[in-house]
Amino acid sequence: MRSLFAAAAALIVAIAAARGEHAGARGAELVDQLGRHFTLDDLRGRPLIVTFISAHCDGVCPLIEAQVAAASQRQRREHGNLRFLTISLDPERDTHADLVHIAQTFDANPSYWLIAGGEPGAVHELMQAFGVDVSRGRDGYADAHTTFFTVLDSDGHVAGTMLPRGRV
Repeated sequence: MRSLFAAAAALIVAIAAARGEHAGARGAELVDQLGRHFTLDDLRGRPLIVTFISAHCDGVCPLIEAQVAAASQRQRREHGNLRFLTISLDPERDTHADLVHIAQTFDANPSYWLIAGGEPGAVHELMQAFGVDVSRGRDGYADAHTTFFTVLDSDGHVAGTMLPRGRV
């Protein structure tokens, strides 16, 4: 059932992207693992794979990060042009230190893999633009969420969405 939900969410993202609805969020400011501020527009020029995770998720998020880590290592070995962006989907809970810990755990080289968070309003704007849906528990934190990768071309346009593999 959860897989069906994620597939439906990915379809919604693709439809929204085709209509250009994510464009308004391009100016939302994020902060990467090195403390550098940037927007999606700043990342144009190279293809980009975007995903959203929670640092406190003990379900699918660590598996997604392991998949991104493996893909980023392949990019490095093959001198690829692809860049990865992982954005916190729980900015109220995920601290900068949490995101730095993820970057260190998965050896995220910021030249091709950014782990980012930001002010909750900016992050929520991006989440909405990318079709990321979150259910919040009684404590207000993200407990369940959609899981997919969004591929942006070098001009920042959505080229497609993908579901993560079932295993690493």
